[in-house]
Amino acid sequence: MLGVSKKTSDDFMKKRKLSKRIIKHQHGTPNPIIQREEEVLLLLVDKALASTSNSQAIGRNGEIPLRDFLNRYLPYTLRAVTGHFVPPSGRLSPQIDVMILDARYPLLAENADGSVLAMLHSVIQTIEVKTRITTRDIEKMWKDSIEIMELAAEVDGYGNPGDFRSVRTTAFAFRSAQRLDTLEQKYEEVGKPDKSGLDITVLRLSDKNIKKGIGVELHFEPNFPSQKSKKVIGFIPIPGASFTPLSDLYYRMVQNSYYTTEERGHSYGDIGHYVMNYMSWATASWDKVFKE
Repeated sequence: MLGVSKKTSDDFMKKRKLSKRIIKHQHGTPNPIIQREEEVLLLLVDKALASTSNSQAIGRNGEIPLRDFLNRYLPYTLRAVTGHFVPPSGRLSPQIDVMILDARYPLLAENADGSVLAMLHSVIQTIEVKTRITTRDIEKMWKDSIEIMELAAEVDGYGNPGDFRSVRTTAFAFRSAQRLDTLEQKYEEVGKPDKSGLDITVLRLSDKNIKKGIGVELHFEPNFPSQKSKKVIGFIPIPGASFTPLSDLYYRMVQNSYYTTEERGHSYGDIGHYVMNYMSWATASWDKVFKE
C-alpha cells in the first residue's frame, strides 16, 4: 500500500481477514438461513388456516410452499413435483404430495395444475405433507408408504428399504397436534420398517415442556450384527430432536439422493432403454387410417 509501512499493511490485512463473517453452519446449532425459510412456510400455512375452512385448500397451501422451497434449493439434477408415478406394469400409484425425481428422466404427463405422471424409475423419494399431525395420520402414513413400496418392488431394489437403490418414503408435518411421546408410541406401534423405511419430520412440536422452535424426526435405524456386516437383524426406533428440522430434511434428502442415484447407476443409455418400459410408438398402419 502506497505510503504505508509493510508492518502496518500486514496488520491491516490481518484485521480485515479476521473481521470476515463466518456463516458456515456448525453441528448441533440452528441453521439461521433455513430457520428463516421455516418461518416463511409456517406463516403461509397459518394464513391458509385463518382464511379458509376447506381442508384441501389448507393442504395445498402446505404442499406448494414446501415444493417451492425444495425446487429453489435442490440441484438441477433433482426436481420436486406432485402427482402419481407408474411402474412398468402401468398400475397408477396413490396421489403423492411431493415426489423427488431424477430430473434426467422425462415425464409421462404434466397437467394444467402442475401435477405430473412420472416413471417409477425416476422416483427417488416421496413425501406426504400434513399441516398438523395426529396418531391417526401416522397410521395412514405407514399404510400409504407400504403401498408405495409394493408398487416400487416392480423394479429390482426399488422396494427394499434396506437397499440404497430403494425409493425413500417420508412424511412432513408443520406442527404436531399431540404430544411427542404419544406420536412416538404410535409410530413404533404401527411401524413396519422391514417393509418401508418411513421417516417423519415434524417442524414444530406442541409440547409445553419443549423449547419453542424445536422439531423432531421419527426414524427406525437398521441394526447390524457387526460394523462390517450388511445384513439387517432388526430396527431401533430413534426420535431425533432438531433446532432446524427443515435443514436436516433437506441435508439428508440431497445426500441420500446422490447415494441412491450412484447405486442405481443409470446411464443416459439406460434411461433411453427404460423409457421403452413406459411408452410405445403410436404408429398407425395405413389400412387403418382411412374412413370406411
